[in-house]
Amino acid sequence: MPELKERFARKQWKACCGKGCKKCEIAQTYIDEYDKKKGLEKLNEDKAAVKKARKGGKKAKKAAATK
Repeated sequence: MPELKERFARKQWKACCGKGCKKCEIAQTYIDEYDKKKGLEKLNEDKAAVKKARKGGKKAKKAAATK
């Protein structure tokens, strides 16, 4: 199974609240793939991973270069 977090764009992840609302395509995909409880847990784990990977920019690169 391909990673579900790769299916969605960053903009979609940013808009997702992670509570499993009916209007969120990401939450509904996770709930359909897994059951509700496990799907929401996996959704929040992947959301945190996407958010962490997204951090960066000039300041972050400069700080990493000095370490």
